[in-house]
Amino acid sequence: MGTRADVVILGGGIAGLWLLDSLVRAGFSAVVLNKGDLGQGQSIAAQGIIHGGVKFVGETAVADLAPMPDLWRASLAGKSGPDLSMVKPLADNMHMWLPPQSVDSGLAMAVRNLARGTVRDCAIDERPSVLPPTAEGRLLEVDEVVIDVPQALAALQDRYRDRIFGLPDSGDVGLAARDDGGADITAGDMTIQAQRVVLTAGAGNETLLSQAGLNQIACQRRPLHQVMVRGMGQPIFMHCIGMNPKPLATITSYTDPEGGYFWYIGGLLAEQGVAQSPGQLIAKAKPELARLLPGADFSQAAWATHAVERAEPGGYGGSRPGSAVAKAHGAVIVGWPTKLALAPVLAEKIMGILNGGHLKPGPHDLSALSALPVPRVARPPWEMVQTWI
Repeated sequence: MGTRADVVILGGGIAGLWLLDSLVRAGFSAVVLNKGDLGQGQSIAAQGIIHGGVKFVGETAVADLAPMPDLWRASLAGKSGPDLSMVKPLADNMHMWLPPQSVDSGLAMAVRNLARGTVRDCAIDERPSVLPPTAEGRLLEVDEVVIDVPQALAALQDRYRDRIFGLPDSGDVGLAARDDGGADITAGDMTIQAQRVVLTAGAGNETLLSQAGLNQIACQRRPLHQVMVRGMGQPIFMHCIGMNPKPLATITSYTDPEGGYFWYIGGLLAEQGVAQSPGQLIAKAKPELARLLPGADFSQAAWATHAVERAEPGGYGGSRPGSAVAKAHGAVIVGWPTKLALAPVLAEKIMGILNGGHLKPGPHDLSALSALPVPRVARPPWEMVQTWI
């Protein structure tokens, strides 16, 4: 059984699906092959924050991040890019809480963006109840829309259901270069002839690169250990700032069908939590969050944690790359958005590689792909918890 496509994308997270949209709108015959559920691993574990660069001032990512909130909002409105109009933002902006001792910290430089309109001061009567009027500090509103990642994945799948397929149960994929400059992809008993293969499989890129004989393209992982809190009375979307250049805690919220809200917490708490057991991390998080948010009511709270592997290109000394990265070797292109917000930047870079190689739409036949399974969208971490503490 065989079929033919211009581009085969291996990896069905936000990066792969955004790229699929870009390719199809450019006239290419493109398909996504995904192992397991769509977005499982890195995309589904993301907090959904579309950063605009405020908390990355001084890094090279800022230039690429600055237009991202407006770009994603246009997509959410169905005006440009992938049509995500069925996706309702979880929040139109993030808050940034700066207690008095943090005003002179590295991240307090966000105040300098006030004139650019990306940040504004919030009055005391605008504070959420987790920050009572007696709490000393400065609350800012930051231009960072927060998206519902499962909804975004579902919207893209609905739009391109005839181009997104699951791999057979074995999940094994074979890659082999052809003499004409293209590549053959084998999945089970199916072979797909492609002009180009793009790897957007996150942590799975390592295995795929090895299978393609491209071990010279280095990969790295930077783990996180996120905290989850169930039973909170209100949603908040907030960076809590301390003296460290990174937020002490970044909190996003999601409705609990059984009542209340889930809080999903990243930031420095999650980075340092990598060295801790779930129990140790929870024991640290409880007093830390109570200190940062003196008005929060944790009396009905239940706690859990979630480990995340952030997969990125290597060669950056273990630090996060400055922006999305795409590398090409023959018919294979591998890409990492490095942040969910930069998926459009990665798609643009990959399209630039394809256009630079003068790739043109060619003959295609996708009919045989209907024999492959249809993947489902991954469930978010808080829905996968077996035991809440």
